[in-house]
This record gives sequence, structure tokens and C-alpha cells, in this order.
Amino acid sequence: MNQPMAIEELVSVAQAEAMGELDAPIMAIVLSSEQSYDLPINSLETDADKARWALILRAAREHVEADAVALLYPAWTTIRQRNAKTEAPKEQDDGPEPIDTLFVQLHTRDRIYWRGFEQIRDPRHQRIVGFRTIGALSNEYEREEAPSVTAWLNTLFEPLPEEGEETAVDREMADLLEEPEVSAALYPRQMRALH
Repeated sequence: MNQPMAIEELVSVAQAEAMGELDAPIMAIVLSSEQSYDLPINSLETDADKARWALILRAAREHVEADAVALLYPAWTTIRQRNAKTEAPKEQDDGPEPIDTLFVQLHTRDRIYWRGFEQIRDPRHQRIVGFRTIGALSNEYEREEAPSVTAWLNTLFEPLPEEGEETAVDREMADLLEEPEVSAALYPRQMRALH
């Protein structure tokens, strides 16, 4: 898999999904050599949510023998815009104002890629109209050196058990594959658009 191309494609998909929306979606994309599959993620607020979605993503990845899994998600980031010409001076400083960001995070067997963007909104309607790259929020890590924020996805590319050996995780993943939200992820994007 050409990783730089995969990152660029994911950025395009993330931006296309978010353009014109009031809120950027949280979603995952499972990238196989034949076809990419997308999966809306409802919530990553609790540890239980994270554990469940880690299993769902691993099950979907193994089902289609995917090379990579990407997460696209919005977040508030407490950094200050530094364009002094557009920033009016403030009488009281309550700390840095958060800006609206969108992250693209690509997981492969060996590396994790991060790309961060500021969401640019139409001032009148507050809908997303574009993105500005935030270089300070873009990075790449070897899988074992990744920051702890990605720890819940550490099992995504762990080796499978010996053939014929079934574990509790295998059974749980098999059950998850039958759930509607996972089944939806296993349809190609083009086909799902027709339903």
C-alpha cells in the first residue's frame, strides 16, 4: 500500500464527508486492497465504547483482510490562532480559545499517521466550507511509540491465533460482525450509495 497516497485519499474522504455539515462525522474507513469500507462511529466517550469499537474495527479489518484502518474525527483543540491582524485585542484573557479541528489517523501494521486540520466555517451559517492544515498536529509514529491516546487500538494488527484455535475475542468479534452497524461497513461505498 502506498502510504502517502493513502493519507491523501483519506484526507479527501474526510473533507468530503464533513463539507457543508454543521458537525464533522466520527467515522472509520477500513482500507483493503480491493475496496474501502466506511463505518460511522457513534461514540468514543467511555472506555467501554473504545473497547467495543476496537473489536468492531478489528473484526471488519480481518473480514476483508484490510491493509489499514483510518479514523476520522472532530475535536476541540486548545491552541490560539496567531494571526494578529484578524484577532481583536481582548480586555480579559480567559486562556486560549479552542479551535474546531478534524483529525485523520491512519493505522497500518507498522506505523500510525496523524493529520490535523482546522475546520473553516461559513460565518453566517456555521457550516464547514474548508480546512486549513495544522502542521503541529500532524505526525507519524512507529506503532510501539504511538501516544497513549491510540492505546485502545493497540490490538488492531495483533497476530491471529493458530488456525482452528478459537478464543473468547474471536467469538466476540464474530458476534459483532452480525450487528447492523458492522454489516453496513462491509458494503463498498459506491454500492451503499445506491440503497
